[in-house]
Amino acid sequence: MSNPIQLSVFSEIHRLRQVVVHSPGPEVDLMVPGMMEKLLFDDILYGDQARSEHAQFRQVLRKVADEVLDVQDLFVEAMASDSVKFSFIEDLRKLVDLPDDTCNRLRDMPAADVARSVITGIPWADMQLQTHWQREFDYQLNPIPNLLFMRDPASVVGDGYTVNAMATPARQRESLVMATIFRHHPRFSHLTDNDLWFDQTTPLIRGEIKVPQSLEGGDILVLSDKVLAVGCSERTTTDAVHILAESLRQDFRRGEGTFEWLFMVLMPKKRSAMHLDTIFTRINEDECLVYPPYFTDGSRELLNVVKIDLRQEELRFTTQPNLLKALRPVGIDLKPIFCGGQDYIKQQREQWTDGANAFALAPGVITSYTRNEATAEELSRAGYRVVPARELLNGDSINLLDGGKYLVQIESGELSRARGGPRCMTMPLSRDGR
Repeated sequence: MSNPIQLSVFSEIHRLRQVVVHSPGPEVDLMVPGMMEKLLFDDILYGDQARSEHAQFRQVLRKVADEVLDVQDLFVEAMASDSVKFSFIEDLRKLVDLPDDTCNRLRDMPAADVARSVITGIPWADMQLQTHWQREFDYQLNPIPNLLFMRDPASVVGDGYTVNAMATPARQRESLVMATIFRHHPRFSHLTDNDLWFDQTTPLIRGEIKVPQSLEGGDILVLSDKVLAVGCSERTTTDAVHILAESLRQDFRRGEGTFEWLFMVLMPKKRSAMHLDTIFTRINEDECLVYPPYFTDGSRELLNVVKIDLRQEELRFTTQPNLLKALRPVGIDLKPIFCGGQDYIKQQREQWTDGANAFALAPGVITSYTRNEATAEELSRAGYRVVPARELLNGDSINLLDGGKYLVQIESGELSRARGGPRCMTMPLSRDGR
């Protein structure tokens, strides 16, 4: 585990090499119904089934990727020393206003136990006493089950990364976990401040800002080595997009960066479209999955975009009415494949269950949930061979890298209820190409 990880994500679709995920652990089992709204869940999950489905998902990823890493393992390894442990606890105290008794309890733990407890949560020691019902929840430190969605708290963009500022207090801890991994894990020791495109967590902890500008990874899509698309959504602010754009502009002007254009997609502020990747994902060199009302000319819900030129001495903005049309002049011409097919009711239903949130293992090789049947039928009509994950994993007759187009369907009875799809559950560290 000592070999350095070279960050390299210049595409949404080039062959996957290294990726970070997180298997739903005890933090899922410890979530009680009263916590659902605050923790952004619509239901509590059956942990054993969710873990089984996620294990299948990881096996599918390993059919192509060289390494499938779990963020909890990386976090434990990054917290190997007491100095890192004490520094993390102090930062956590400032970030989430952690009580002294909780900090002291964490300080008394071995570093590896701190790393695990920060994710899984810490129940109160007096759980059997009647007084615990007077507390808001049953935990001294709440679990963070949202870490299942590794896409959001950090992103690799090109050969650098962002430590994202989460829009809700329930997810703030995840950003600090990712910052600790990038700063202290030995496989990232070669990274410097010049590799960090965005970080509102550190200045918040230092008291340099009072209100961070939120940016979440589900809104960041690396469409090529020159083009990004970033959603301005209910989770990502306009100011955060401008901060990211300015960082990339400066990198380009120094002659070190490749990104020339950032397309900010102006999205509706509603839960069904919480991130850009819930309504749009690139799946092949010339194809994308979309929720059609937001991308089809003539629709009253068509989303405007702001084209930001990163090549100049200052950021330059122009507004355009359609993302797919706006991308063509910069060399990206995508045929939209409709999530939910042609039926408007199915489009709405399957967008809600992440039918548009596909994850590409290679060009034209994607994963999605089994329950999105109309989306699978539409992909089949576009030439994709639809393969259940169980069939892929039970034999050696299917080579996902043979040049064909594949949709690998992941079983999703529990995972889909958590309101996130395959792309949401992955944070690629490196892909082939540039």
